[in-house]
Amino acid sequence: MYTSEIRKKNHDRKNVNTTLSKSLYEEIKFLAKKLDKPANELIEEGMVHILNQYKNKKL
Repeated sequence: MYTSEIRKKNHDRKNVNTTLSKSLYEEIKFLAKKLDKPANELIEEGMVHILNQYKNKKL
């Protein structure tokens, strides 16, 4: 079985597919380039931020 040497499989991660605003994604990519980080890392940071924001609120 083929195993990629480029990106090792991490069983703690899940591939997902979604749609985003083109302009929002372009801004994230631009910021990621300035920060020398992957855009995915910034998207995950945003998701963690939202979860923390709502963690103690009654929904």
